[in-house]
Amino acid sequence: MTAFRQYFEDNPDVFAALVAAIAILGGLLGSVIGAKIQANGGRDQAAAAREAARIAAEAQRVAALWNVREVQIAEFVRSAREMMAVCEAMYRSDDDAESRRARVDAASKEMVLREAEIRLVAPAKVADAASEVTRATKKACLGAMRWGPLAGGRVALKRLCNSEDDAVRHEARAAMRVLDDESSSRTARRQALSAVEGLSGEHIRRLSEPPTKPTQRIVEGMRAHQREVDSKMTKLFNAAREMLRSEDDVAPAAPEQRRR
Repeated sequence: MTAFRQYFEDNPDVFAALVAAIAILGGLLGSVIGAKIQANGGRDQAAAAREAARIAAEAQRVAALWNVREVQIAEFVRSAREMMAVCEAMYRSDDDAESRRARVDAASKEMVLREAEIRLVAPAKVADAASEVTRATKKACLGAMRWGPLAGGRVALKRLCNSEDDAVRHEARAAMRVLDDESSSRTARRQALSAVEGLSGEHIRRLSEPPTKPTQRIVEGMRAHQREVDSKMTKLFNAAREMLRSEDDVAPAAPEQRRR
């Protein structure tokens, strides 16, 4: 150590050069370290920006899915209720079979389409509940297609019993008395009904058949179908409210399988 010191004392120029070199190397090292720190900071900022973008994109996706689910369920409920309205109208409508069938087919196609849309975007629990509503509604419509024209014929005949036309009112009331007589034959029923101006051919045909099912039982069957549809609809509402977290005052959250 003494030899080094003595050397630098004897050669001050070398010592000065060494000090300058050390200063330069120190500056370079500091620059390198500073650049590395800055680069690391830039990468951290970029990573943070990417994470923020991912979170924003996920939030946007979840919000969009939330909205789609809400809209599709509302549209399905609307279509199912329209289907039931078509079915219920059969019990009091004078329309012919062809027009009834056309309305049922149109309403059924829309309801099935809405159910398929729900199955694409909603959890299985909600989709299954929607399927139960569809089945119950179709069952109600089958009953309406079978028994609706008979009940509708009775409604039409009762309306004609109060006609302002004396002749129509007289014939309608006479036909009603024949129908109320369970012992009356099919021929007698058809003759009495055919004399009533204002009844459709289908109503005459339906009402001429022997009364295999009293009108009151038909009405009770219609109401039973409605109760079943209402029950399935309540199940769907409960499942949908759980999915949409309707009881919580919170923003939509990402599904569990999508969270990181």
